[in-house]
Amino acid sequence: MTKKCADLVHDKYNKRTDQFMELLDECTNKNLKHENYGKWSEKFNESILAFDFVEPNTFKDQKDGYWRLQLSWGGPSDEIRYYSNDRKTLDQITYCYMDWFDGAEIQVHADIWHDIFNDFVIGSEELKEIRAS
Repeated sequence: MTKKCADLVHDKYNKRTDQFMELLDECTNKNLKHENYGKWSEKFNESILAFDFVEPNTFKDQKDGYWRLQLSWGGPSDEIRYYSNDRKTLDQITYCYMDWFDGAEIQVHADIWHDIFNDFVIGSEELKEIRAS
């Protein structure tokens, strides 16, 4: 019997969270002396497909717009969705796991996803410099 996305979503979310927390630790923890130290932006960008805004009503039955951190695409695919009415203030974060004609979305609270939102939407110092030029 094939499992539904609702059966898999929590496990898939935990694996993604662990993946990005480990990467962040490799890139920011001086004590690890990892080869990725100091390369968070570079390694993060290599680990995602896209970060974009999905306008309201882009998809059927989708009334709210959201920031999409696309992690994989196809069947199956997964992404983090940042719901924000004004595109800057975070209302909620969800993780979506989708496969052909099936999908599941759960609300999440891990700090790593808040930190990523703050870096990429509100703006890290690195992004502020890029935007200013």
